Amino acid sequence: WNRYTTYHDRGLNLDWQRDLPGKDKFEADLKEAADQFIKRTERRPFSDKGGQFLWYWASIYNEGDHHGSHNHPNSLIAGTYYPQTSAESSSIMLESPWDSFIMHDTMPGEKNVFNYKPNAGDMIMWPSWIKHRVDPQPKTEVPRIAISFNFDYANYHD
Repeated sequence: WNRYTTYHDRGLNLDWQRDLPGKDKFEADLKEAADQFIKRTERRPFSDKGGQFLWYWASIYNEGDHHGSHNHPNSLIAGTYYPQTSAESSSIMLESPWDSFIMHDTMPGEKNVFNYKPNAGDMIMWPSWIKHRVDPQPKTEVPRIAISFNFDYANYHD
């Protein structure tokens, strides 16, 4: 495709997903991880709200590709699985939600961001209201590949 992500093209995204090797196991693993996230963070189980709604897409970061600060409205959990990275791959930065409430606090600015440097095979999840970003990918022979996803309660998407 001619963009770094399949997110904005539903047809392309569905085509890509259809040919994903190990798709059923991948989706089952994501769903199990989401269930564990719900349990550990003491949120209502998906079973209380009609099950899980899952949407995922692929992004391939080549030199200069980046993603500005955003969150994932209309979902409960956001996350990313990294099937391919390199030592040069850009981090994902999870931004503190209190940045607009700091006022006269003297806490160093770098403490307002959790910088996560992914390795191939890593997966992370966070509440979808947390803003996050990816700085420009540096020059590398190995593109940074991310499969990002959203989970929500299924009955909110009927």
